This record gives sequence, C-alpha cells and structure tokens, in this order.
Amino acid sequence: MKDNFEQALIIAVEESMERADQFFLEIEDKTKDGPGVTRVAWGEGEQIGHDMCEAWAKELGMEISGDSAGNLYMTFPGEDREAPPFIVGSHMDTVPCGGNYDGAAGVISGLAAIQAFQAAGITPAQDTIVMAIRAEEAGSWFSGLHGGHLGSRAALGRFMEDELNTAHHNYFDKSLYEVIKTAGFDPDAIANNPPHLNPQKIKGYCELHIEQGPILIAENKPVGVVSGIRGNRRFRNCKALGEYNHGGATPQSFRKDAALGAAEFLYKFEQVGLQTLADGGDLVFNPGIIHTDPDVNGLSKVCGEVNFTLDMRSESSEILDTMRKTAEGIAAEISEQRGVNVDLGAFSVSVPAALQNDEKHRMLKGCAAMGLEATSLASGGGHDAAEFHHEGVPSSMIFIRNENGSHNPDEAMEMEDFCEGTKILAWMMATA
Repeated sequence: MKDNFEQALIIAVEESMERADQFFLEIEDKTKDGPGVTRVAWGEGEQIGHDMCEAWAKELGMEISGDSAGNLYMTFPGEDREAPPFIVGSHMDTVPCGGNYDGAAGVISGLAAIQAFQAAGITPAQDTIVMAIRAEEAGSWFSGLHGGHLGSRAALGRFMEDELNTAHHNYFDKSLYEVIKTAGFDPDAIANNPPHLNPQKIKGYCELHIEQGPILIAENKPVGVVSGIRGNRRFRNCKALGEYNHGGATPQSFRKDAALGAAEFLYKFEQVGLQTLADGGDLVFNPGIIHTDPDVNGLSKVCGEVNFTLDMRSESSEILDTMRKTAEGIAAEISEQRGVNVDLGAFSVSVPAALQNDEKHRMLKGCAAMGLEATSLASGGGHDAAEFHHEGVPSSMIFIRNENGSHNPDEAMEMEDFCEGTKILAWMMATA
C-alpha cells in the first residue's frame, strides 16, 4: 500500500460522514416511537433498516445477498476473490423505544468505510462483507427457550435443537419459526441445511458499537478497544417463600417475612461481590426484577412471597462459578436462619468471550496509525462478535464514546467520535 495510505484513508472517512449522518437522521425519522426508536426483530422497523443499508450498498456498487434468516450481506470485492472474506457489521433491531445508535452504528460505519475505500482507491486483499444482522436484541423480543443473538447464531449454525419452536416472539405472539417464515425467509433451511457461514472460511470479524457504560466518557476517550465480552450466570426465577400473616398482630420472632429474606440475601450477596471487585476481580451484578403479588400483598400484611432475578457478569468463568456457589450458599443460610425458603431456581450460562489477542493488538496498531489514543475495556453486554468468537473466527470490537448509556432514547453518540471509530474500522478492513 502507498506510504500515504493512512492519510488518504483518514480524509476519505471524514468525507463519508455526511452520508452516514444522513443515514442516522433518516432511520431515526422512519422508526421513531415516542421518545425513542423501535425496530422490532423481524418486524417493520428492522426491515426499514435493512432496506436502507441495501440501498446505500447498491449506490456503492456492492454485491447483495442474504440468507435463510434474513441477514443481509453487502460485499466489496477484494484483490483475491477466492480468499476468505473479512466481515464487519452489527444488528439493525433495537429494544422497544430504544436509542438510534445501538447496533445500527456498526453497519453504517462499515458502509461508510467502503465509501471511503472507493474515494481513496483502496482495494483490500480479500472481499469485505458488511453484514446487517437480524435479532441481536432477542432478549427484548423473545421468551421461551432460546440462546439470544438469533440472527448471527442462525448464520453460523449455532441454534439449539428445536429452538425455532421453543423461542416465542412476544410482539407477534408467534414462534421463531413462524416469525421467520412470515417475514419471507426460510426457517426449514435453517433447521436442515448447512450453515450459511463457514467459520473456517472467514478471515475475521470486527464490530463497531457504542459503549453501553460510562468508561470512555469518564476517561475522555472517543474510542475503546474491547478486551473481551463478559459472560453471565443468570438466576431468572428466584423466589423467597415465607408466610403471609397479620402485620400488626404477629410478633417479629414469629414472622417468616419473604421480603426481608430476599433483602438480606441481596445485601449479603452484594457484600461478597464488592469484595471480589476490591480484590481485583471483574464482576458486575444486579437484581433486575423484584416484585410481590399485587393481588395478595398489602401494607398491613407480612409478606409471604417475593419473586426476583439475579444477573452476574464477568470476563472470568471462574469468578462467575464462584459467585453462583456463593449465591446458593447465602440462600441456604438465610433459609435456615429465617425459616424463609430462598429458592434460586435454575440458572443459565453464557460463556465469556476473550477476544483474540492478535486482533486486539492489530486494532491498537491501527489506533496509533490513525493518531488515536484508545483505552482497553470489557464489554458488559453481549454482542454478535461473541458468536463469531465462539466459532473460532478471529474477532474484535471497537467501542464509541456514548453518553447516557444505551437501550434508551437518550443515547448520545457524537458524529466526531463515530468518525474516529470508523477510521479504526476502515484500517482494520483495509489491512486484514
């Protein structure tokens, strides 16, 4: 490549930002839902996003294809068309009434980079595929038994047995099978044919995404290099079971108060978790749902039942397993001492993805080449990159500074930061 390759790429990416900004404004306008945007998995809003991506890709002369799940592949030909392609992309669906950037930024960035390649006369060694992925936000749209990240897992052949029928789309009130078929795609091919993507024939996968936490804001850095994607252990159906009784007439020593039992459990778990953090471990945790039965509870009643959840996330499977055992031990201790049965129920497992060191080091090299100082940080949320990683594809992620978190209408990514992140993505694509 030319000695002035980096400078030419920087200028071309900066020039592509006008088209990218136009895309963000247009898709927000078309999928606005009250204060936020809603792009339902396999629904109208997600399809609007895919159609807009395809239109831009056609403007750029890219090759368009799809798979049985409705994932969109936009290919920029490389010098060796027989070589394994390099894939970049993300998802176009959102959570209900969410933000405009979570997911879509990664696809728009890939298309902006291709526009920059054309302007700068850059042709990568192999084909580059920009992938618009379906249903990454599956946890917001589906209940029943499913493994999340449905679009990328369908493409990679990672569905569990009968997942097409055990996953239920709450918005459409249909099974995953029915939703995919209604959307015009082929669930039978997903179930019976070889996967659309062969991991052994993919050179790498890179995903740009807004940061979903406050670290880049706090460190005043526009971009971050993702060190890994946290796995989780989730207790989805916890119960504290005591006895309903009169709140005034029952002495404290006679009570089996489920609310206090649940509160003590969560407090003691928090103390162990905070000590784990103080000892240098990577851990986040939260009880996202806590409720009593509104048909039975009352101001003047001793609480007889509390339902709650517990979500633990870490880059370390060892820490997750230790904290799971800790939770079970605390539950047993409180059950014995209070006469309240703290039953955590079954737990689900998501394996951490420690993204490949070679790709992380390559990205840091790209940051230096583009004149950026990046910080390294873990991803607390799950991403399609983890599915590629678990299939052995060398995977990496770029985070973009974003105020106010994500999954809400107040996502606040700045186009200047998006431009810096796109420079890194374009460098990764050009040098793969």
